[in-house]
Amino acid sequence: MCISSIFGVSIGAVVKCTKLFASAVNKLASCCIVWPTAGRRQELSNWAWERYGFRGCIGSVEGTTVPLAYAPRVQPWTWWDRHGRNSVHALFTCDHHRNIISISTGFTSAANDAMVQKYADWHRFPEEQFSLIEYLLCDKGIHRTARVAGPLKRAAGETRRNTNFNWQLARLRVIAEHTIGVMKASWTSLRELRLPIGSKRDLLFAMDWTLACSVLHNACNAVGDAELGTVPEVGAEEDAIAVEEEANECRSRVKSDVLAFMGRGHGAVQVMMDEAGAVMQCTYVFSYPVKQRSRNAYCRVASTNS
Repeated sequence: MCISSIFGVSIGAVVKCTKLFASAVNKLASCCIVWPTAGRRQELSNWAWERYGFRGCIGSVEGTTVPLAYAPRVQPWTWWDRHGRNSVHALFTCDHHRNIISISTGFTSAANDAMVQKYADWHRFPEEQFSLIEYLLCDKGIHRTARVAGPLKRAAGETRRNTNFNWQLARLRVIAEHTIGVMKASWTSLRELRLPIGSKRDLLFAMDWTLACSVLHNACNAVGDAELGTVPEVGAEEDAIAVEEEANECRSRVKSDVLAFMGRGHGAVQVMMDEAGAVMQCTYVFSYPVKQRSRNAYCRVASTNS
């Protein structure tokens, strides 16, 4: 039974009230969805450094789609995504405590994460948004820059050190996926948006709806609202944009910090001696979760220094 039948009002009145509510909620966006200050970014950086070894990391960026229940009336083929449905694309930037600090929307699902990233304020004006060594974490679908660090791909990610780094990065970056999952579980309209889109005004309302759900998510998160089950997120496709030289330097620095963190205080030294008591080999062994066949797999990783 629809809302209009329950309350005895017309469908047009329900639509009008919904738009008024979304407009009222979005007036709080300027105080609920804000980029962290320099002091707050320092706190986030210290939190990531102490727990995961990512010095300077202030959050993660993740793209997602909002499926549409009805095919748009104008150029519907441009809204068709790789999951076989019509949807709109949104890019969320979250801190380590599941707060949304930036959102970029207004794109059809034909746009990938790297394209939407170009219009994000933190990408357009990095000098105003980041301090000296601060950066965000991303997955393979985001374009890496001097302020965005991502995993190593293909053969480069198969070495022992790089596999450890990718696994540690995924442990911290998954917070962004959890944030989107919690939001979609709380505001289920984002699982299938029942808005017919036939004009620019309709698209703007879909953007307002997504923004309103983000504001409500941050408001609930601020008061410690109970977490709900998450909706599984599918990783974005890889993008072929050439990587800047500064991006490789940023990731190399981050990887050095993380691997040093992983090797500190998590293992012991094993010494091999011959029959005469001479040292033949000295090996540092630490037990740490490394992504092998599944996220639950644990293995022992050894680095040898004679």
